[in-house]
Amino acid sequence: MRLASGIAPIPDMLKRHMKVGLGLDGGTNDTSDMYNVMRAAVGLQRAKYVDPAAEPTVAEVLRMATLGGAEVLGLDREIGSLTPGKRADLQIVDAQQVNFAPKVDWLNQLVFNTQPRNVQWVFVDGRALKRDGSVAGVDTGQVVRDAQVAADHLKQLLPE
Repeated sequence: MRLASGIAPIPDMLKRHMKVGLGLDGGTNDTSDMYNVMRAAVGLQRAKYVDPAAEPTVAEVLRMATLGGAEVLGLDREIGSLTPGKRADLQIVDAQQVNFAPKVDWLNQLVFNTQPRNVQWVFVDGRALKRDGSVAGVDTGQVVRDAQVAADHLKQLLPE
């Protein structure tokens, strides 16, 4: 949406049995929030077709964000689902927050209600990269300062 690139024809892609995955690159997605990406994938199609039942469904979009992304990258034998023999990539979401109340449909609420603050733990290949809501082993203040220094440097190099 930010780059005005149009809306992916996800319903047509699914009808053609194409592999469809969701992802973000950080450069065009200011929040780096995969739940926001999933909400946008559902919402754009519903708005385009003016149909609350338009594909992708919530279940389809969750699959696109997990196993679908792995399939698109050719990594579905290694990642994308909690399956014996695959890498253990997992998030633990705290659903005991007001944005999850009342609890009615867990799948819909996971996709539509989850905010970054709800993601308490993240494991990648079995290693905890986020613990109790904080990035593990990273001085986030230093990361922000370094990013600002790099951005200021690049800005000086760009023509006005």
